Amino acid sequence: MAGERAIHFTMFVLLLVGLCGISAWASYFYVPHDLLKIAGIALSWGVALLVLYVGFKKLNWDWWS
Repeated sequence: MAGERAIHFTMFVLLLVGLCGISAWASYFYVPHDLLKIAGIALSWGVALLVLYVGFKKLNWDWWS
């Protein structure tokens, strides 16, 4: 059971970092205003967390409890 939790946690972290890294890069590269860059990066982290949470919840993975 501990190994399964470690795998789920690692999947969550890697997906979060990958999704947010790509969206942060795109926001930083394509948005000209600095304040909008920061807002875009924060928004991308929030959306990525929401998508991952809903995905794990639909799969009934409650490894975080």
